[in-house]
Amino acid sequence: MRKTLRTRTAAMLGAVTLVSSGLVGLSTAPAQAIPRTNKCGSAYAFLKSWSIDWRTRTGGYIDVYYNRTNGYNCVMSRVNDSVITGWSNDIAVGVRKSGGTWQSDGQEPGQHFTKYAGPLYVHAPNACIDIWGSFDTSGGGGYSGYDRVHCS
Repeated sequence: MRKTLRTRTAAMLGAVTLVSSGLVGLSTAPAQAIPRTNKCGSAYAFLKSWSIDWRTRTGGYIDVYYNRTNGYNCVMSRVNDSVITGWSNDIAVGVRKSGGTWQSDGQEPGQHFTKYAGPLYVHAPNACIDIWGSFDTSGGGGYSGYDRVHCS
């Protein structure tokens, strides 16, 4: 009897796995972001991407890089391909040493970045940095800001 129960249980788990794996293929794929490209320079190592919120999902990313040799951070923002269709985007990015003065790219009159904004550099050895990224489209805008994202 135990062998039969074990066999039925194994068969049931196998069927559930097979059905659920088939359902995964039915889900819609997430929007693809403009590929992350290091425009900061070869001495800068990628640390992490933080999301830029748009409606109820991620509309883009703020990428942070760091150069261990000179203590500089570098940030860029980019949007998902679903955001850039049909209308020029105004993509912007900002960075500061925590508690310091913001510097930004993409907010000056006449600047209309359509794929990414940046790179921006901030020297923050033995300190943290704060970042923000945004974009505007005909379908609305997105903005996200983060404090103390990288502390060296």
